[in-house]
Amino acid sequence: MNERQARIELRVTQSEKNKIAKLSESCGLSQSEYIRQRTLGYAPRMVQPDVFFHFYQMLCRLCDEVADKVSPDIERRLLETVDEIQRQLLLPEKSTTAQIRKEVATWQPQASGPSKDG
Repeated sequence: MNERQARIELRVTQSEKNKIAKLSESCGLSQSEYIRQRTLGYAPRMVQPDVFFHFYQMLCRLCDEVADKVSPDIERRLLETVDEIQRQLLLPEKSTTAQIRKEVATWQPQASGPSKDG
């Protein structure tokens, strides 16, 4: 049973709605799930094309094949490279509040009204 019963309504401009739709689609998420993850501090990853996974699997198999044929340093560097690819492109990333605020500011029009200086 779905535990999510509380609702939050959010009003955005059409431009903001379009941007949210594009971003959520590129991550393979519904708009609700995309917004939920963003507000909880996660930066969802874009869905990688199938060819990425094909090459990633090839790289992992290559690492397995050469494991006993290369120096421990080379093996360590290969495994670090595979781990970095996974971390950068596959695993969800937790963003700080400041990072989220900065990103939102780039596509959110500034509110009109008196400035802090005047």
